Amino acid sequence: MKDRSLPQGERGAELLLEHCAALSEAAIFRPPAFLRLEEALGGELARLLVCALATRTARTPVFLI
Repeated sequence: MKDRSLPQGERGAELLLEHCAALSEAAIFRPPAFLRLEEALGGELARLLVCALATRTARTPVFLI
């Protein structure tokens, strides 16, 4: 899959497939984001951050005059 003689347009599709494959392989061995965050920061802070990022309510914009 590493044929450098391909024209640039065809090489782009080949590179995209290689990158997708690499991401798929990395995802198999990588723990979920919450577990990595929990390990780095502790359970309470990790939950606080995830809840803050996951809120679905729209916030009122603040205008400074």
